[in-house]
Amino acid sequence: MTNNRSSSSVNFRTLERGRFHLIVRQSVWEDGRRVKRPVLYLAIPDGTGIRISRYQPLLDYYADHAAMSYKWMHNAARSMGALVDHSLAIAATPEFHVWKAQGVLQRRLLRGLAKSLVFGTMQLAPHGRIVDVTKLYWSGLGKRQAKVLLSSLTLHFRWLRDDPAASSWVQAAATDATASIPGVAFGLAMELAIRKQNSLLTHLKGMKKEPAHAFPGVIRRPTKVIDAVPAFPAKYVAPFLYRGFSDEAGDGDEAAQIAAHLIFSLGIRASEAFHLYATDIQFIRDDPYIFFHHPEAGKINRAGIEISRTDYLREFGFVPRNLDEGSPFKAGWKGMAGDDVGTPGFFLPITSLRRRTAMLLKRYLLVTRPKIMARRPASAGDHPFLLVTARRHDTLHGVGVGDPYSMSAFDYSWTQAINWLGKRYDDPQMLIPDKPRGTTKHGGRHFFGRFLHSLGVEGPIIQRCMHHASLKSHHVYTRLTAFEINNLLQEVMERPSSSKSKFRDMRMAFMAQFDDPAFFTQQR
Repeated sequence: MTNNRSSSSVNFRTLERGRFHLIVRQSVWEDGRRVKRPVLYLAIPDGTGIRISRYQPLLDYYADHAAMSYKWMHNAARSMGALVDHSLAIAATPEFHVWKAQGVLQRRLLRGLAKSLVFGTMQLAPHGRIVDVTKLYWSGLGKRQAKVLLSSLTLHFRWLRDDPAASSWVQAAATDATASIPGVAFGLAMELAIRKQNSLLTHLKGMKKEPAHAFPGVIRRPTKVIDAVPAFPAKYVAPFLYRGFSDEAGDGDEAAQIAAHLIFSLGIRASEAFHLYATDIQFIRDDPYIFFHHPEAGKINRAGIEISRTDYLREFGFVPRNLDEGSPFKAGWKGMAGDDVGTPGFFLPITSLRRRTAMLLKRYLLVTRPKIMARRPASAGDHPFLLVTARRHDTLHGVGVGDPYSMSAFDYSWTQAINWLGKRYDDPQMLIPDKPRGTTKHGGRHFFGRFLHSLGVEGPIIQRCMHHASLKSHHVYTRLTAFEINNLLQEVMERPSSSKSKFRDMRMAFMAQFDDPAFFTQQR
């Protein structure tokens, strides 16, 4: 447990409010440094009013999992907040004392939480009225999102179970002395969850799968269709890369153009380009070789000695960008297989695209980046990141010349390039930044995976090229679009009959009806 932690004042602009809790994005001290964390405050009635207290175990939980993303921590806070709200809401219902007398209160609390997350807490009453005995008025999240929160709770409770100090905190909240206080429901639910050895997801088993909706029983959302992943439209890739990021005079956002080329050429996630150092790009003759490293644990050779990238960045006054919470330089890192020792990028086997990417990188390293860094104030110092800010537009508030290029600046340039493409090709319905249309940054990665599959590249090779940890991850790129399936079926029918010997009698009997004009005459 870390006890040397204090927090700054609450920033109400980032406040997320529940019925009995608050979540605030706040700076806290964690192991000698100040970091941004989603801090959970409990607003629990104590008989005389509302007592607001910070839920300290969650901050200690963050400290023990400091390498996890802010979103992961936020889900932990949201899931605990949901448990607080649901438990205290149930304590105000008539069933609370009945369940308690029957000895089933704790089980009812956890099972009820799972059902409320999936289906919501509202019910349709006669005459079209919506009633909610809990007064939470939750809309159903559906099983998928409910699993995210229940998984977060499970992990937190497993940690609580192994931490004596945290366990005592829960026991204190559920003593007989507080039995008359509504907050006892929260303590009882937590105490049971800590004792349980199995996952809280077991409460979802056997539950009839229904879609999430605002009014249960009134609106039904269509079931999810398993289709091909949305990939960037193939016919627009070249004009997007070659023309989308520069104007008629050839000026534009070179950092965004390079990041886009890396996404399409190497199939990387957009954020992965923002962790590259200038030294991660090596040329053998005119061919570029690019290596990706974990932003924290990856190694770099300094004067013949290998040190971690975390230690190396500290010399420049920086932290790994995946840890730079609340900063314009923040860039996520989901993980690449082999990133602990350095993993190479693999180019699409398109010679012209590789040559253009090489040209852009060489010009950027030898001309553009040095010019930008020469305009950087000496007091700002240097840094090793490949992509830097040229300050070409007004979206970079708080970012100076030569600072690491931000993902928000890339988002802006990507959107501008898509909009230009839509006007240039008179296709504004298709060419807008939209995930289902494949025109987001991740659509470029999907294009890479689907293109490899179209070449007949085998699964293990696609897995390696896309740096997936699991072989199953590449299967999404093998799904065909409806257009591709229709074309495939037509091609099969047009093949010589000798190649369609299976079930030949069935097909002949069926097709004979369509070859007989009398059959259709008789049906009129």
